Amino acid sequence: MNHLVHLARLYYHYRRRSQKVPVPPTRIWLEPTNACNLRCIMCPNGTDYNALKRGMMEWDLFENLISQISKFAYDVNLFHRGESLLHPRFVEMVRVTAEAGLRPRLHTNATILDKNYSKELIDAGLDFISFSFDGYEKETYERVRVGANFDQVLSNILKFLEVKKERGSGKPYTVIEVMEVLKGSEEEIKRKREKFRSLFNGLPLDKFIVRRIHNWAGLYNINRKGKLNYVPCTFPYYSMTIFYDGKVPACPQDFFGEIFIGDATEKSLLEIWNSENMKKLRLSFAREKNEKHPRCQKCDMIYRETFLGIPKSYLKFFIRENT
Repeated sequence: MNHLVHLARLYYHYRRRSQKVPVPPTRIWLEPTNACNLRCIMCPNGTDYNALKRGMMEWDLFENLISQISKFAYDVNLFHRGESLLHPRFVEMVRVTAEAGLRPRLHTNATILDKNYSKELIDAGLDFISFSFDGYEKETYERVRVGANFDQVLSNILKFLEVKKERGSGKPYTVIEVMEVLKGSEEEIKRKREKFRSLFNGLPLDKFIVRRIHNWAGLYNINRKGKLNYVPCTFPYYSMTIFYDGKVPACPQDFFGEIFIGDATEKSLLEIWNSENMKKLRLSFAREKNEKHPRCQKCDMIYRETFLGIPKSYLKFFIRENT
């Protein structure tokens, strides 16, 4: 199926608030591991690390899932709750995903991304990589990214970009995402931002993004400004999230899997896509009644500024990535 046609059909069912969506998802979050080597202050992994059992996705399960996903999806986020580079076969995961005709994507803290790892990832066919780097100076960064070393991680990212430049490769599309947890005037923050960005001059960095904090489906209280409208969640209409053990939660914001949708070790992904649990979840959004799903009720993903019934901030980001 043509990707843009696929998106248009999914949008049609989203606007209709369909309970059953006969079009398969286009984006998959596939979690290699939920283990992480940092304890970041804005992440549930850092604030409540002991609440989860840790593990690595088994290879047989991974191959089975990629075989299924390759028949309908466009790209695969090979990350979710943990640091994917910790998986001992992660490069192989990227290669298998790319060879299946999918676009493998990675979001990483870059703490263990040395030069050889960088070469292997690029050669394996990684399509997209984003680096989390919160704060423009050592003190701020290490206060937020607990367990990381500012100078080492910055060096790792610069080396990755140098390898990409040496290879003359347009891929992976490379992004640095920064959450500005800074004190000071707007002018001072702008000065720090521009000084940090200048470190990447002459290197193939494709995008620099200043991120907003999200509340992880109500796990944190965050005050939003502006006129916010209720908008049914987009995740159940275009994507699926699969934990390392095959469990399928409602969406990537459901960090602890409190809303169980299905188990990919027991049913196929397409069976789960229109399972009774998924249809009930979509119906709850259509009726604007999420009392059975308190995580959804508190999530900042369903109260936003909108355009054509879709969150404005999300719409720009999604169109840019899918065209």
